[in-house]
Amino acid sequence: MNGAPEVGVLQAGSWGTTLATILARDGGRRVALWTRDPKQVEEMAARRENRRYLSGVRIPDAVELTADLARALEAPDLIVAVPAEGVRAFRERVAPLLRPGHRVLSATKGLAPDDGTRMSVLWSEAVGAERVAVLSGPNISREIAAGLPSPTVVASTSPETARHFQELIGTPMFRAYTNDDVVGVEVCGALKNIVALGAGAIDGMGYGDNAKAGFMTRGLAEIARFAFALGANPLTTAGLAGFGDLIATCMSKHSRNRLVGELLARGSSLEQVRERLGGQVAEGIGTTEATHAAAARMHVTMPIAEQTYLVLFSRKPIRSAMRDLMDRERGEEIAGPLADVARLVAQLAAARQGEERSTATARPRP
Repeated sequence: MNGAPEVGVLQAGSWGTTLATILARDGGRRVALWTRDPKQVEEMAARRENRRYLSGVRIPDAVELTADLARALEAPDLIVAVPAEGVRAFRERVAPLLRPGHRVLSATKGLAPDDGTRMSVLWSEAVGAERVAVLSGPNISREIAAGLPSPTVVASTSPETARHFQELIGTPMFRAYTNDDVVGVEVCGALKNIVALGAGAIDGMGYGDNAKAGFMTRGLAEIARFAFALGANPLTTAGLAGFGDLIATCMSKHSRNRLVGELLARGSSLEQVRERLGGQVAEGIGTTEATHAAAARMHVTMPIAEQTYLVLFSRKPIRSAMRDLMDRERGEEIAGPLADVARLVAQLAAARQGEERSTATARPRP
């Protein structure tokens, strides 16, 4: 590659490799794809393929493969696709090498397992919130790498940064929308993985479509309660980063989190499941632990997250967890913060209709 890369993609897992591929192949960008393992670089360079994480997808020649972190950081725009459990340590490694002009797009869908910190917060401490954005949405990497159409969301507190990354990553088949609700987009992207674990368990137990649809809907309600408690925009959970991503992750045959739940329901241990993943990360496991602790601190009711935590970390049988969810005290479907949001939306809609009627009445007749 002549000159510095335009984009440095940090970590050559399935998602990082996908983003590097479409940026070069479909977006015409000069990309450096970094991995810490020099042997992996040699293997990918020889085959122009990431056989471990994204087999069957050719990596364009325009993607420079490197184990030299400094080389990847020559790019002004960085896309970080490091698993959530390793982001804090990785940021400490990268921080001394960052320049004032660097922008960071976090493509990690998870929370720090130790304290539930969002990824954008970690990167904002390094480069400033106005230079950080997050990427989320119904983004199954293998479909995107295959050139199938997909939408995504770029969220930032800075409209300029959001528009910059929207333009940078957008391709004819990868349509990017912007959003200023970083909290909501990030929380939805992380917590939907918890729901996907349960959706996979329902598949594994053969409980049927009614159970899965109900579980996903109540899971979205939990995501909404948690997000609202952190100050998120109520409408974000109904958008691509919330509802859209939840559908994709709970339904797709390519979803690792859904697969984990299915395997657990069929009798595999968590250790066996991790071995089956072959080094790939199911973010829902660490996010469950972080969310369970955070919900207790914030006094947010999250029965699905609680039962998922007990299954993963206390070896509670999955069927017992499902039974306890079904035996919970019966209540109203729309209650608490969700009821407040419903009333707010209704009020806004009524106000909008009133304004339109007033405008129509005041408009002079021809």
